[in-house]
Amino acid sequence: MSRKSSFQPADFLPQSSKAAAIEALSRPPMANQFSPLAMALVMSIRLMAACQASRHDPLVELTRRLESLTAAKAVLDFARACSRAWPEHALVNRPCCHALTPDEAVFARMVETARAADRQAFADLLDGLIRRERHGRLFEEAQQVVAALSHG
Repeated sequence: MSRKSSFQPADFLPQSSKAAAIEALSRPPMANQFSPLAMALVMSIRLMAACQASRHDPLVELTRRLESLTAAKAVLDFARACSRAWPEHALVNRPCCHALTPDEAVFARMVETARAADRQAFADLLDGLIRRERHGRLFEEAQQVVAALSHG
């Protein structure tokens, strides 16, 4: 007679860590936890998703919203680099939503660490999510989008 295992990864966490992990998962990151620059990127990615769904050119809409063709192109380049590196399709919320998806939170943190020029924090953020050989390229794209959005 075979016996089903009831193994759960959380079984190896201390009880207080389990509760903290469950609590953290039940509360998504909120927009006000991030800098305006990071949120400009997240909102731009949300706009791109809306454009894709409605079959509009995201470059036109991003340029209008960001008031800069350079910033719009940098956001598109960043999003394309992420889509090539991401293990699956990134999930984004509607533009009106204050809560961030886990993917959006990673994008925001990527911008924050790139703005701080902290390669190690950037690599730590992506470790286990994105293959290490892709970290350098993503860091460069993140720094370019930071520069473009800062001067846009």
